[in-house]
Amino acid sequence: MTAVFWVATLVMVVIAVGFVARPLLLTKRSGTVIALTAGLPVVAAGVYLALGSPSSTGSAATRVPSAIMKTATATENKVGSVASMVDGLAARLEQSPGDAGSWLLLARSYKHLNRNAEALAAYEKAAALGQFDADLASMAGGDIATAVSRISGTVSLSESAATVVNPTDTVFVFAKAVDGPAMPIAVLRRAASELPISFVLDDSLSMTPDLKLSDFPSVTITARISRGGDATVTLRSLEAKSGPITIADNQPINLTID
Repeated sequence: MTAVFWVATLVMVVIAVGFVARPLLLTKRSGTVIALTAGLPVVAAGVYLALGSPSSTGSAATRVPSAIMKTATATENKVGSVASMVDGLAARLEQSPGDAGSWLLLARSYKHLNRNAEALAAYEKAAALGQFDADLASMAGGDIATAVSRISGTVSLSESAATVVNPTDTVFVFAKAVDGPAMPIAVLRRAASELPISFVLDDSLSMTPDLKLSDFPSVTITARISRGGDATVTLRSLEAKSGPITIADNQPINLTID
């Protein structure tokens, strides 16, 4: 066993000296290389004294693998603890699926743990609620510029409007280009019974394939109540409209219908 240990020690020392000697040879400092080579036995002896016999009780040869095992175990415990917390967050979101920020946190956590399929699933829910992340969007294989061409926000009723609106009425939320056609470029339809609501307008809600939200840099957003289900007919002028919004700013908006 001692002979094997000596051979392994000498091989390691030779390799180490080789790394040092090569640049010295390139610079023609052969004298230094000769001195290093001559010192190999001394270096090997020093290594032996530092590590001790591999058969010695409590030697460094025994302690080093033990230390490595302890470090590996600690790392595994830490990863397991993080994974447990992430799974706890996922369980909580099953009870509160409307928490957009937590969905994004969950997606990023899954990505950190290399659980990519789960990261993408969580990110889809976050994006649907108006939360975006360029790295996750890229991992999903989509065009990042298109992925962030979305407008998110909330729509609610004032106290006076709430006395007029029926649960069977319809809420229309739509975007119009500031410099573009008069027709809406993205439209969302929801039941008034769902108010207050969170919304996301994106290219999937475009009126036509040739007229998309991502084609325009700025838009206005309108929330309108309709009793007959016609977006062009407003119930008693119950609507709310934003000012011009720059889509790239990715800032959520809050509309109150009054």
